[in-house]
Amino acid sequence: MALPAVVVVLAFLLAGAAAGAAQLNLEKAAQAAVRQLGRGETKAAAAHTVRSIAGDEAVLVADSGSGGWVAVRVTASVPGPWPEFGGWTLAAEATGPVELGADPAVPAGAGSGGR
Repeated sequence: MALPAVVVVLAFLLAGAAAGAAQLNLEKAAQAAVRQLGRGETKAAAAHTVRSIAGDEAVLVADSGSGGWVAVRVTASVPGPWPEFGGWTLAAEATGPVELGADPAVPAGAGSGGR
């Protein structure tokens, strides 16, 4: 009776560790994307960077906003311990200033994904 419980606990611990690693990658990807967009690079270049850091399933939504700031949100799904129960959708957000002389290449509300 104890062995199945140990297997279930181990499965959830491993899934939680994988989700934690994925969250860290999403944070890095959001930070990189907001820096690129703040420098005036294109949305496509930022989306490519996000996918290279966080994986092909990562989706970037960017907003140039107002007041000289750029905001991004990066989301991705990670599998749970059992595929039939689905997984989790993780997200990371970052905001950064637009550099002087840079023209943010992101229209308000624009989004770009890995698909």
